[in-house]
Amino acid sequence: MYKVLFTLTLFSCLVGCINTHTINERYEVIHTITKQVGLKLDRIPTSDFLLTTFHRGLGIEGKDLLVYIEGDGSAWDRKYRLSKNPTPKNPLALKLAAKDSSDSIIYIARPCMYLEVELLKDCSNKFWSSHRYSEEVISSINQAINRAAGMSSTKSLTLVGYSGGGTIAALIAARRNDVSSLITIASNLDHKFWTELHGISPLTGSLHPVKYGDALSKIEQNHFVGARDKVVPESVIEHYLSKMQFKDNITINVIKNFNHSCCWEDAWPELLNTTSINQ
Repeated sequence: MYKVLFTLTLFSCLVGCINTHTINERYEVIHTITKQVGLKLDRIPTSDFLLTTFHRGLGIEGKDLLVYIEGDGSAWDRKYRLSKNPTPKNPLALKLAAKDSSDSIIYIARPCMYLEVELLKDCSNKFWSSHRYSEEVISSINQAINRAAGMSSTKSLTLVGYSGGGTIAALIAARRNDVSSLITIASNLDHKFWTELHGISPLTGSLHPVKYGDALSKIEQNHFVGARDKVVPESVIEHYLSKMQFKDNITINVIKNFNHSCCWEDAWPELLNTTSINQ
């Protein structure tokens, strides 16, 4: 199926972002979310980064593992000034993971997120700007997934990425042979087209998912787009799709009244049920 249009009238679109500006307030948000649903904190050292993760049920042998990857976070303080700390004010991928009732889940924050000041000093801001989807980033998150998959003895992964996390999920899916499903939400999968569309600097140090179309077209894909999303409009995912040689495994779901941040959290259990992992 190529394209599905959902109308979710039962969910009201409230403000999607919480005004949590200080780092301590951002930490309080994630601890509140994770404590409520039993997600445990784990810091995973990789070749290039120390990654913050939260997980549940990794020791349940044979269960499919759902991997949630966070968006780009607070990349910019202002239009022309990069943030000193990419930790998200609104960790939407974590909120989606918290809404997922699956037995085995891991949430992976992006490099340099949720780090203490002394550790953050070792992080270059290029990894939340031009190199946000670089080989170093993709390899490190893939290493974290390897560790989680090994703990679970799982044979199958579902990768779920919000915004830029979906771009990373696609790049990781293209290099693995155990990904049964790729799910993205509001993701700039064709980031070259996306930067040109908005007239912003190209992500020169980043890998590009459309270059891995042959590998990706073999994977079941569900891409969710907000009909009112001005950050990553439907044209971005359509442009990504145009680069795929085979499209039978790809579904685009355009959600009426949703934008880039609203109202994915409340709707997520219902949206997730429309994908192949629950069918």
